[in-house]
Amino acid sequence: MDYSSLLLLSAIAGFTIFLGLPAAVIATRPATRALMTALSAGVLIFLLIEITYKCLEMVEESAKSALSGSTSATPVLFGTLLIGGLSVGLLGLTFFEEHFMGMAKESDPATRSKRVSLMIATGIGLHNFGEGLAIGQEYANGALSLAYLLVAGFALHNATEGFGIAAPLRTEKVDWKFLGLAGFIGGGPTIIGTLVGSAYTLPAMELLALSLAAGSILYVVGELLHIGKMQGQHRTAMVGLLIGFFAAFGSEMVIEIGTAISANRLAPTETFKVEVTEYHFSPADFMVKAGDTVRFDIHNIGKETHEFEFPELGLESVIPPGDTITLTIPKAKAGHYKLICDLPGHASKGMTGELLVRE
Repeated sequence: MDYSSLLLLSAIAGFTIFLGLPAAVIATRPATRALMTALSAGVLIFLLIEITYKCLEMVEESAKSALSGSTSATPVLFGTLLIGGLSVGLLGLTFFEEHFMGMAKESDPATRSKRVSLMIATGIGLHNFGEGLAIGQEYANGALSLAYLLVAGFALHNATEGFGIAAPLRTEKVDWKFLGLAGFIGGGPTIIGTLVGSAYTLPAMELLALSLAAGSILYVVGELLHIGKMQGQHRTAMVGLLIGFFAAFGSEMVIEIGTAISANRLAPTETFKVEVTEYHFSPADFMVKAGDTVRFDIHNIGKETHEFEFPELGLESVIPPGDTITLTIPKAKAGHYKLICDLPGHASKGMTGELLVRE
């Protein structure tokens, strides 16, 4: 895949958001509008949980590394980025609303609904910047099949996010020019994130982008729930909330399962057979060359459930007793990567190891 193809695919991933925007001119009945508002809130609540969990995990892993002997100031930096990003994302939109968009003093419901729609597009745009970073990073790491898969998964996700932008709009006041602007605000950052992510990879930048998105989405969810309550249709809204949440969950499962399947189909350069028991990996230390596709066939011969996790690589799996799982690292990058079982108390009892990827 050449660079122009990468940018084209990232544009497709971002601008499938336009598929959901026509809902703004289709939904005419109050019950339909209430359903769509709650549906979009459900999608955003799932995204908020997903993004916040990833942010917290990045901070926690940096803290664990520091406590295990690292002298890096990364935990302080990551913690500051998390708090700062959430604060700016949440309070920044509030300030923007009050001082630049006039929403706090706006009495016209139709105008207010368009302002809320733009706020939703902004929050989604920040989230899509993080998605673009992921696509760009996979391209930079040489994992082309994963880059393709991420494009497909994010395209599916963004198609549902278009409903989030359209949901608050009053149909009698909506025009295609406004919908186009909202779509570009929500989908365009995917391309920007891809450009940045393909140039270089910085975990701190990813954390900042995701925490900004989390703060923005938290603000937007509050606005949507307020709108839903004002519209009435309480039972319809609760159904929409569940549908939106599980639709987002389903699309995320497609991404995760597809990513694992795609990686495991790659021809490995190095294959390691690992046995897991209480409380160690055998073997526990591995060495490969940069660019290798590394496969681990892991069999749990113990009596307890264990984890096989490389935190810095975002690679992990839970292995029940007697089960065997396969994990693959495509195009490994040079560096030292800690291996742990992250279940409570297991790492402290000796379930650790290391992957060394040499140049």
